[in-house]
Amino acid sequence: MTPIRKRQLSNEGKHLEYKTAKNALPKDFWETYSSFANTEGGLVVLGVAEPKKGEFEVVGINSEAKILSDLFNSLNNKQKVNFNCISEKDVQVRVIDEKKVIEIKVPEAPQSKKPIYLNGNIKKTYIREYEGDRHASEDELKYMIRNSKDNLDSELLDNYDITDLNSSSVESYRRMLIGQDENSKYHQMSQEDILIEIGAYKKDRTSSKGKYKLSLGGLLFFGNYQSITELVPHFHLDYQYKTSSNERWIDRVATGDPSYTNLNIFEFFRIVLDKLKITLADEFKLDENLSRSRVTTDFEIALRESLANALIHADYYFEEPIKVEAYRGYYIFSNPGNMRISVEEFLRGGDSKPRNNTIVTLFRRVGLCERAGSGGPKIFQAAERNKLKLPDVKNEAHKTIIKLWKIDIVDSHPELNDNEKKILRYILKSISSVSSSEIRDNLKITKYYFDQAIKNLIDKKIIVQEGKGRSTKYALNQSTSEYLAQLQHAYKQLEEFYINN
Repeated sequence: MTPIRKRQLSNEGKHLEYKTAKNALPKDFWETYSSFANTEGGLVVLGVAEPKKGEFEVVGINSEAKILSDLFNSLNNKQKVNFNCISEKDVQVRVIDEKKVIEIKVPEAPQSKKPIYLNGNIKKTYIREYEGDRHASEDELKYMIRNSKDNLDSELLDNYDITDLNSSSVESYRRMLIGQDENSKYHQMSQEDILIEIGAYKKDRTSSKGKYKLSLGGLLFFGNYQSITELVPHFHLDYQYKTSSNERWIDRVATGDPSYTNLNIFEFFRIVLDKLKITLADEFKLDENLSRSRVTTDFEIALRESLANALIHADYYFEEPIKVEAYRGYYIFSNPGNMRISVEEFLRGGDSKPRNNTIVTLFRRVGLCERAGSGGPKIFQAAERNKLKLPDVKNEAHKTIIKLWKIDIVDSHPELNDNEKKILRYILKSISSVSSSEIRDNLKITKYYFDQAIKNLIDKKIIVQEGKGRSTKYALNQSTSEYLAQLQHAYKQLEEFYINN
């Protein structure tokens, strides 16, 4: 048992819950168990009472053995919970202020096991929101059940056929398959045969007749807009180009718009990618080591992969659009459906675990995206190679957001004065944290202006102070992107080590 001082107690939050548990496991533990398992996981501490006068009170537990016995007996009882996420290593007994508490780490459940519910009743499914547990809504329940499957777009559709597809989209795809090959077999193939070969039209092997049917992925990728929305009413793709977030768009491509009456995934991708490339005509800030052709090529790849990522990983049944926003200094790609891998795995590459394998195949057959699992690294490499601010990736409960920057970290903070920018650039160039004397000596800044600039950078949470007195040093405050950049650097070092040894 590890002693802990009272000052280490944090306030409750999205990933932390305290519960009083003198002699028994509290009944409301199970609601928190369900909510943590269905969201991002969390820690439950038994033996801490609700705040009195603004502070949590450590009351401790009396019946350690009984509480632990009740916990694991219930976890392995299907009548209590439908899935056990907790092992013995996730439970620890500690001492705070000379009183025992029990820490229970609740991991997030695998997608294939969600929703986690209580008492054999799927309606008793809970979600963690801020520091509270609440019942999952009907849409959230449907989302978890739907996403427990590995491949959402492989469903074969009754009452849909080739007449529900945009014939010109299929012909455009045929031309991409042919490319420069004058002897390509695709010249003479019928549209139906092409669709069968690329996996958009599949044999129904559950039927004795073995009839070919249109897959959901095929409909979404090539379909007529009206046919798609009859099956997927929330299908909405939206691209907007704005000069600022407060202004109305100056260019737009959206399903349902009179200018684009028959958009599907394929048409939206082709039109929007061309428009995104045009926006790269905006000036990049380049130093003497970079060429404009290289940064443009790298960034075109990042834009293509980000756009494909949003379309490939989207949950098209969820009531939220796939949205692409282009601004002067950055781009935002958002899609309904959280990534089925962690942000770190997305950066590292490898197993991408897409929701829609048919759509993935259709993109890759004609080279519209990279091989499986390499899109994330390509997106980050474009920024890293060209010294731009690294992308921000948010993996939320029902949404994925990728933000690509066309500017470096310093220029992403236009509110900084000249001294603050100089200091930040110097810190960015340093491999490790740097001392105040090193910064002042190299930048020739007086102590007065240095102290002012450092205070403002810390207040804005752009840099952090390490140590005190003469040993004080300063380093970049690690946002998601900077942290991931360090991880990527570490992965590269590991790869080099194993290759060389």
